Amino acid sequence: MPNKFKTTFQICTFLFPALLATSPFCAAQAHQPLTLVTTTSLPEISGDFDHFAVDLKRGRLISAAEEHHTLEIFDLKTGKHLQSIAGFKAPHSIAYVPEKDEFFITDGEDSSCIILAGADFHKVDRLPLAPGPDSALYDPTSKRFYIGNGGRDAKQKTSTITIISVITHKKLGEIPIDGDNIEAMAVDHAHNRMFVNIRDKKEIGVINLATNKTVTTWTAPGMNRNTPMRFDEVNQRIFVAGRTPGKFFVFNAQDGSLVTSLDSVDMADDMTWDAASHLIYVTGAKGISTFKQQSKDSYVSWSLMSTIGGKTSLYVPQLKQLYVAHPKSDTDQASLLIYRVNP
Repeated sequence: MPNKFKTTFQICTFLFPALLATSPFCAAQAHQPLTLVTTTSLPEISGDFDHFAVDLKRGRLISAAEEHHTLEIFDLKTGKHLQSIAGFKAPHSIAYVPEKDEFFITDGEDSSCIILAGADFHKVDRLPLAPGPDSALYDPTSKRFYIGNGGRDAKQKTSTITIISVITHKKLGEIPIDGDNIEAMAVDHAHNRMFVNIRDKKEIGVINLATNKTVTTWTAPGMNRNTPMRFDEVNQRIFVAGRTPGKFFVFNAQDGSLVTSLDSVDMADDMTWDAASHLIYVTGAKGISTFKQQSKDSYVSWSLMSTIGGKTSLYVPQLKQLYVAHPKSDTDQASLLIYRVNP
């Protein structure tokens, strides 16, 4: 153990026990927020994974095996692999709509949104899009599915967020974006607006949903390849993670000012905001970074755990479990990892 880490460990553990209750660093050493409880090996799956969805009614977890061209279905509680659903070219984002009992899946190489029946996964509909649909957001309040498409995959400098009604399967409108790489989105219902990561511009776009137009953009020093995003609507705080270097950013959603930035895992692809515990989980190629919200303007790094390269994740608060899919590597098979969120 290097001397400086040994000294820190001794301080935390032996010299000042009271610090364990007051120091964020020492508390992080004493209490890990996550415990790995289940690993499901997937020896037949090769290539990268993308995003998840959950069907609570049937107790199923659905993962997009992007480079394997399938959806992978798991038992939500145990992680048991149940089946593979073929027929995709490059599935990315998935939304489950309980009211319709349907799955909406963006397929990047098919330039479409594919709709499957929840009961047996048969194809219900296919909605054509511009090339490269990838990141998407389902808003259960408005029953709208927002899909980023176009841009660099269409060899264009601008992109589009296509708005789909999950009730009628009809296109409701389009939001033009001045950038060729759209990533995660979030909706602010109180102010009828949307935030979107415009990754190539290193910006957050702020969209008026009444007019479907971008009204302003925000950025911060050091923000690069900003990919996942979550929104604390109560405190009006936007959480964003940049990929290279790995950085976690908090913005004030009222004026776009930077609240704080902290080191995070590189190559982040997903993020969870757990309002009940005030914890933020960022998953990237180097593991899971956990951050604690002490107040709306105070955040600390809580822990860093390995995920064997798993970048995509989903938190299910009903079970207090975090799910991570990691691809096949030189040393390990592809796997689904299930973490218990500790009280």
